Formats: sequence, structure tokens, C-alpha cells
Amino acid sequence: MKDLVLYMTIGYPDENTFFRMLDMLDEEKVPVLELGIPVGNPFVDGDLIRQSHKKVLDSGIGQKKIIRWLQRIRRDYKFCIILMTYKEGMERFCLSELDKNLYDGILCVDEVIRADTGMRPVQIYNETMTEVQMLSLLAENKNFAYVMSGNGKTGSFSCLPDGYKRTVHFLKKNTNLPVYVGFGIKTLKDVNAVCSHGADGVIIGSHFMRIMSEKGYLECKKYINIINNYLQKTALQP
Repeated sequence: MKDLVLYMTIGYPDENTFFRMLDMLDEEKVPVLELGIPVGNPFVDGDLIRQSHKKVLDSGIGQKKIIRWLQRIRRDYKFCIILMTYKEGMERFCLSELDKNLYDGILCVDEVIRADTGMRPVQIYNETMTEVQMLSLLAENKNFAYVMSGNGKTGSFSCLPDGYKRTVHFLKKNTNLPVYVGFGIKTLKDVNAVCSHGADGVIIGSHFMRIMSEKGYLECKKYINIINNYLQKTALQP
């Protein structure tokens, strides 16, 4: 089975719109939601996600609001919840203190969270890593392995890089965890490319957020439906 993972910044662009989008993700049976916890300097992210972080921070988000939203998400939806943030977000919102039943895992871009914390960390891999480095991260990895398609910021690629291929191949030989590829994935051609090179699914963030910001709910629904249908057909192929 090939999976679709979608990224959204928590509470963006506003609470009502955010939860309306989550309703749709649940209806479309998106299996995994990567939930961005905002920070002042999301240095791996491009302009669109940076702006979403700023907007949510300016709205006055705090740990109590994050907890309230996570409680609602956990109560109302079926998808797996992966928190994605930076060391700044971990400290600012005291994420290590959250009830671990409110989410399924956490990815911290600039700090390795250990598996023995009970936070079920997702680790991120890229083409510059040695095999020793990747094996070290795999020892601390739960849920799935996140492979960057290439070096760069989210939303910065005009076309899909191919630096991920060696990384995916190595991880598939060394773990039973699903291996998902993110960064620069927009089209069915991109989805087909990463899946044909062994990925178990795709992670789409900036492009989905752009559709949401510029075209709205119906276009988001159409886009998810197209990608999901394609992934299901791909999974059924011998």
C-alpha cells in the first residue's frame, strides 16, 4: 500500500478553516497528517510555510491551545498525527511534556529525539548522509523514515530532484519501517517517480498549502482525491 502524507501548519490560516480542511482529509481517508508546530525561524522551510508559521504565532498560539486542538483532532479524526517542528518549537511549547496519547509521533528537524523518550520519533534522511549516520538514525526511528528528495528548502524545487534514490534504496534494505519521500513533490509524475524507485509513500506540504491558500477547499479536495486514487492503483499493480 502506498500512502499519502499531508503537511499542514496547525491552526492555519485560522481555526475554522483549519478544522474544515481536517474534516476533508478525514473524508478522503488521508492516512497521515504531518502537523507543523510553528517557530520563529523555520529555516528548512520556504516562504509559504514560513508565512504560515508567522501567521499562527501572531495569532497568539500557546501550549494550552495546541493541547486543545490536539485533543479535538484525536477525538474527531482517524488519521495518524505526526508533529513536525524544530528545537525552538520543542522548547517554546514544552512539547516533551505533552500527553503522548495526543499524537502518534514527532519529527524535530534540528535535533534527534531518541526512541527511549516514548515520543515515537520520526527521523529525516538526506543524500549527504553516510550509511553509518543513517543506521544510527534508524536505531532511533519509529512510524516511518522521512527522506528528503534533495537538498533545499520546502517549496523551493522547480522540479523533483533525484538525490533521494540511493537513500531510499539503502533504507529499504535496512528497515521494515515505511519509507516516505518529501520535498518538491507536486504532480502525479513526481508521485510516480518516487514510488517507482521504492518509496512506500509521498509527503506533500508546500504544494498542498499553496492550493489551500490560493484556490481553496474544493481544489484541495480534488487534488487529494487524484493523488490518493493514483496511489491506490499503484498499490494494486503487480
